[in-house]
Amino acid sequence: MINIVIVDDHMMVRQGLRLLLEAEQDFRVAGEAGDGSEGLRLTEALKPDILITDLRMEGMDGIEVTRKARLCSPQTRIVVLTMHSEPALARQALIAGASGYVVKDSAIEELIEAVRSAASGQRYLSPAVSGLSLTSL
Repeated sequence: MINIVIVDDHMMVRQGLRLLLEAEQDFRVAGEAGDGSEGLRLTEALKPDILITDLRMEGMDGIEVTRKARLCSPQTRIVVLTMHSEPALARQALIAGASGYVVKDSAIEELIEAVRSAASGQRYLSPAVSGLSLTSL
């Protein structure tokens, strides 16, 4: 079972992701948070396999959440889910410690693939982020 925490400042996005992810037999959403600070508290308490975080949120953004989550729960892999497809932002997220970067315009299958890749110790980069190579990081 892959345990997941979702951090996004939009409740409808969190609820929709929960429904879509839990349709996978081996996925379980252990918690949801509406901001980065709450997401870090949940991550530290629950030690999920995967943390899915939005990039742009009020207060603590997804880059900072990624950095801090890697410290408080080193075994947790982070997948950034965002509407931003700029290679520079994806690079920042990966350098901060993210295992995956998925653009919200993608199909749910892409997020599922990113979660599975991250859970198995691999990196995943959305094809929508052109011009960035995982081998260059």
